[in-house]
Amino acid sequence: MISILIADDEKLARGDILYKVSRSGFNYKWVMEAASAEDALNMIKEYKPDILLTDIMMGEMSGIDLVRAARTSSLNIVSILISGYSEFSLAKEAIALNVVDYLLKPVRQEELNAALSTAVSKVINQRNILLLPMQFDKTIDEKLDVIQKEQLFAFLNGMETKLNFPAALLFPQKTAYYQIGILQLNQNQSDMECSEMDNRNIDRFRQMVQDVVREIGGEEFLIFSHIMHKHQITLLAASADSDIKKASNKLAGKFGEIYRKIQCKVKDGTVHMGISGLDETISGSLINQTRQALDLRLSPGSNPKGDIYFWEVWKKYVAVQLPEEQIKLYQNFLAAGDLNQTLDAVRRIFSSEQPGAALHVRMLYVELMCILARTSIKKAGGSVVSMLGTETLSGSIIDKFASREEMIENLCRTITTALGQWMAVTADASSVLLVVKSYVENNFTNSEICTNFLSKQFCISLGYLSTSYKKEFGVTISKQIINLRMDYAKKLLKETKLNILDISENCGFNNLSYFMRTFKKYTGSTPNEFRENDE
Repeated sequence: MISILIADDEKLARGDILYKVSRSGFNYKWVMEAASAEDALNMIKEYKPDILLTDIMMGEMSGIDLVRAARTSSLNIVSILISGYSEFSLAKEAIALNVVDYLLKPVRQEELNAALSTAVSKVINQRNILLLPMQFDKTIDEKLDVIQKEQLFAFLNGMETKLNFPAALLFPQKTAYYQIGILQLNQNQSDMECSEMDNRNIDRFRQMVQDVVREIGGEEFLIFSHIMHKHQITLLAASADSDIKKASNKLAGKFGEIYRKIQCKVKDGTVHMGISGLDETISGSLINQTRQALDLRLSPGSNPKGDIYFWEVWKKYVAVQLPEEQIKLYQNFLAAGDLNQTLDAVRRIFSSEQPGAALHVRMLYVELMCILARTSIKKAGGSVVSMLGTETLSGSIIDKFASREEMIENLCRTITTALGQWMAVTADASSVLLVVKSYVENNFTNSEICTNFLSKQFCISLGYLSTSYKKEFGVTISKQIINLRMDYAKKLLKETKLNILDISENCGFNNLSYFMRTFKKYTGSTPNEFRENDE
């Protein structure tokens, strides 16, 4: 995934840019912020962000100086300059530095979107992260040029509303109608991102899906891994039948057969599948329909063991009215800082028992988070925006929830954090980090604990937590966890007769060989040698 650093010495201006970046539709790994060019350069050296979005006028070191210096630390960083001045000399320097764009304040949303789209494409091209079909159909790689592959990547990840090349290029046979499905795997573990085992499970899941689709779908189905959300797989299907009813029935049958076979093979987790309607072109509306259908898993009474949802069956519920009055109440309670009333309003907003109400759940979630973000800009200069992260503000976080209850709990926890700890930024920042530090010190033996786990636990964006924690305590979270585990391991080796495997597990390691390597790296000896020397 792609990371972005925003540098501006004006707090409110930085908050405005953070908000607009979050609303751009791009799902970044994290959004970091810096209040000076010097701070930004240090962050570039340590974190190597993919995109730098910087103001030009920032004290002793300008944004142009920053772009120039950044290249020595991160050769492939892609830069966008922002300025309150339209002087030609500045634009000329920007062109000479080969920046993606030169934007004037106040930055308009559509201009920023266009600049970010160009920047993301450039990053993708540099990394050669092209969303290609799985192994069984490599002919696509030969048919599409680099630009077409980038367009395909952007479209399937929601960055473009349509393909700018003939969809027929993707399939060997003549095509009349297209349909899109998304498979989502929810695994039975509490923090999937932290687990090495999870990556192996996902690889096996993808391979299994590939085999099933190849067997049932044949050349009419293409499979794409989702770069932004590794637990999702996109299926792109085509039919040569000119009769839409025949095409619909045939593809629905294949989608159903694929889902049932995959569901039977998945032992550790649940699988949901959303299917779009049919269209004569591969359009953004198909992607939207598929995601709406997949969100039906968050409906009251949905099958917790997994299900398949066809948008065509549920589309009549798309016209259901949104709870505008409750949204206004939420906005008013939030502005007043009334936490209890705000959370009650949230629960009422998502309390609808109407069939198909979950078709709107993504839109509602985004609306509530955007109201929170705009309120935070007014009250806290935008700091909450960076801590929420683009994943939350774009609505893509919806894909991680397995149930409506989990979604509501996460949203309420985020709002509570914003109101209770981050609205008074100057006083609360250090105190929250102290809470995180205390949590780490008391829970370092939990095998799941990591920066990403803590980010979710405390509703703080990954980038902000990583940067602020090291700045506050002089050590990264990962390094502190390892230090605590090594000290505990030495204590157990000295004071107990536990075998090495038990000590490894008691210290929070799932992998014995990794524990052994880490212990020797930190102490200069193996656990057995350490124990023998102590005796």
